[in-house]
Amino acid sequence: MLFESNPTPADKAALQAIDDLVNAKKLSDVKKICKKALITQTAFADFITACESGVLRPWIHQISHRDFMPNWQWTDEDAKKIGDVNNGPLTETQTKAMRKWYQLLSERRYLVGHIFYLPDHSNWQFFYFDNRDLWQYENHFKGGPHVHLINHLWPNRTAESVWNEFRNGNPDMNGAEHIRFDRPYEGPPKI
Repeated sequence: MLFESNPTPADKAALQAIDDLVNAKKLSDVKKICKKALITQTAFADFITACESGVLRPWIHQISHRDFMPNWQWTDEDAKKIGDVNNGPLTETQTKAMRKWYQLLSERRYLVGHIFYLPDHSNWQFFYFDNRDLWQYENHFKGGPHVHLINHLWPNRTAESVWNEFRNGNPDMNGAEHIRFDRPYEGPPKI
């Protein structure tokens, strides 16, 4: 299943954890797996690619993402106030504009959900996260960066109800399990 040509031990363990979650028969087992697991970005991407390419047929993958912006707006005028920040110390106007930019990044919520399911919905796995869940610092989860999971073993939940709740409104999906997530920082782009 791995598409990565040289998977690390962490990627192999993460794929095993995903496989264990998909094949778990009891919610208590899912909770135990989630407590121990660390899913890597590479393993998660491989799971998506395997579903989308048909390697894991009959599994199907869908993604949904939305931006929740603060009630105020970042304007073109704000962007112009920043100007050239590579040329000397910031002016007072640039400093104010930069503070507003960082405020926007702090208040913005970018929400992403991935659902993996069998056509008859007898087994489905819903992973979701927002930009704050992936932050290394100031994370609400003591384990640091993470994704959330709800699946077919949750009582009173269906694939349709979870997907609709996620896509319609600003979901607060209570009861989801946290799974540590590793997304390596690769630094700025090499231009």
